Amino acid sequence: MAIERRDFIKSGFAGLSAGLLRAELAQAQGYPGKGRGEFEGGTSSVRLEGRLKSGVLKMEAQEFSEGRDRFLVVNGRLGAIDLYCSMFRYNDEETVSEVLRSNGHTTSVVLSKSDDPNIGHLVVWNDTSAPNTFRIDKDKFLETQKFKEAILDGKGDSLDLIGGRNPPAFTFNELEGVFGDNDALKEFMRGHTSRHELKAPDKFEAFICHVFSSIGGSLVGPFWAAS
Repeated sequence: MAIERRDFIKSGFAGLSAGLLRAELAQAQGYPGKGRGEFEGGTSSVRLEGRLKSGVLKMEAQEFSEGRDRFLVVNGRLGAIDLYCSMFRYNDEETVSEVLRSNGHTTSVVLSKSDDPNIGHLVVWNDTSAPNTFRIDKDKFLETQKFKEAILDGKGDSLDLIGGRNPPAFTFNELEGVFGDNDALKEFMRGHTSRHELKAPDKFEAFICHVFSSIGGSLVGPFWAAS
């Protein structure tokens, strides 16, 4: 299994780890039945800092990929509030999940395709509450950028994407405005730019991109092209 990792840890630490490992392997060879292995340290990560209207935001993001699966995790701090956001994309955009945490509370969201190409399945739960399921109109959401107006079956008022969290007020447009031209972020995204265009060639990709980036407290927006 090959996991793509770009920015390797400092050579000094890597060399030390390799040296210790070789010693352990040499010792293990004298014991029948002992397993062998080799540790390779490395990660694809970036650290960013910028000032938003609500204060200075510091973020550290890591991204891992294998085949068409992607995993992104972002830890941030804005003022006195710690923010956590992770996203997993299975088979490109077939199913996408996001977990957000702040103030000791968690919101979990899963979005997947349905038999109707214009409708997406949305599952949401806060902390340990029972999950709620919704059908969301892709075109309506891209047109209005409002969740409750795009939720079908009269269930819009029951949608709760915040729960017990109390995230600071910011939007993915503000995040992109502050961090979009950052050289470190561009390198992290292999030179790509954010794909929040409403007229993206793949409507479902544009749809899920906006859905997950628009949830209060989400940090995935600037990193979308990397995940």
